[in-house]
Amino acid sequence: MNPQALTLRHGDEERRAIFAVAEAVELQAPAAFLSEAELAGFSALRFPLKQQGFLLGRLAAKRALGALLAEPDLRRIEIGSGVFGQPLVRHPRAEGIDVTLSHSHGLAVALAYPAESPLGVDLETVSEVAAGTILAELQLSAAEKAWLAARTIDEATACGVLWTAREALGKSMKIGLNCPLGVLSLGQLEPAGAAAWDCRYANFPQSRCLSQAIDGRVLSIALPSETELSAWPQLR
Repeated sequence: MNPQALTLRHGDEERRAIFAVAEAVELQAPAAFLSEAELAGFSALRFPLKQQGFLLGRLAAKRALGALLAEPDLRRIEIGSGVFGQPLVRHPRAEGIDVTLSHSHGLAVALAYPAESPLGVDLETVSEVAAGTILAELQLSAAEKAWLAARTIDEATACGVLWTAREALGKSMKIGLNCPLGVLSLGQLEPAGAAAWDCRYANFPQSRCLSQAIDGRVLSIALPSETELSAWPQLR
């Protein structure tokens, strides 16, 4: 799938972002898209799932960044890690450009965007087995409990929405989940189409979250509360 161009609208201002996807079946040799520093980091990984996640995340992120930076040689784009694990973009034209990425079970997604409009993306595979564990960890808000009790969707998908919303906000703030999960809880969840929701955070009114359930996965994007996306990102 080709990278998808999105418009971020904030009042009268419009900024361009790029959404990209990478699948395990299309992975290339690492040297085809990793920088020398990234190849060294990849070679230090010992477990196949870690290796696959690293490659998928880098490929999706570089596809998004390559389109936004007009850079066809993905090896020239380097993605490092900050102290909280947040991705750091290195490229001659990358000043003011950030990327957020996520991967789950053979699929990765990424958003490249201007730093003035901080975004965070998270992708999770719906799991009935993990739903109970997730619920026990989430530290639910009153609004989330009410939404779960209404049961408009199955519990596993609902857990995916609540978890990815937290992950996406943590990524947009570049802290990940390095805080109590209840701090990142939702205070409002409204339908936004079939299997899609427009959510507001209980403790961060400056941010909102768009979540959608697609083909057994949940994709969530945290963005500034007054910013609109021109279209929903597509996984296929």
